[in-house]
Amino acid sequence: MRKPHRGAAIDPEERSLIAELYPALRRFASTVRNPGQDGNDLVQEALLRVLERGALLKLDHPASYLRRVILNLAIDHSRWAARERRVLHRMVPPTSPSPSYSWDLDELRSIPPKARAAIFLHSIEGRPYSEIAEMLGCTQVSARVAASRGRKQLQDALVKEADDATA
Repeated sequence: MRKPHRGAAIDPEERSLIAELYPALRRFASTVRNPGQDGNDLVQEALLRVLERGALLKLDHPASYLRRVILNLAIDHSRWAARERRVLHRMVPPTSPSPSYSWDLDELRSIPPKARAAIFLHSIEGRPYSEIAEMLGCTQVSARVAASRGRKQLQDALVKEADDATA
């Protein structure tokens, strides 16, 4: 069980750091979030967890740490959604149509959050893989592999979509 947050007693330094980091964290969260999930919620949950521990100003690299927390939260939400789908699949009779959701970025959402994060940080923010690895809590090779596999999966999905459109 979580202990209650300190309330409005946020240090002015913390408040300033949050204001500085929030736009970049929001863009990152929007990239790694799952369908139906709000990027702002991920950022706020990550900030709340760090603030509850009173650790924001003690971090050497708060942006990197918060990105890792956001990614872990997105992965947790993804796992929870997969479990929920499995349970609903067992509960819904086979003759019932399964619910479908339309998203603008279905192909991007089809790749794992870690791969989306690596692609975003490298391709959009221009960060080196050494820095990405630190942010994602993995090795540099793992970050490169995640980005490479994600790009390949995305390319395959887009090619399939183009082939389906022309068929």
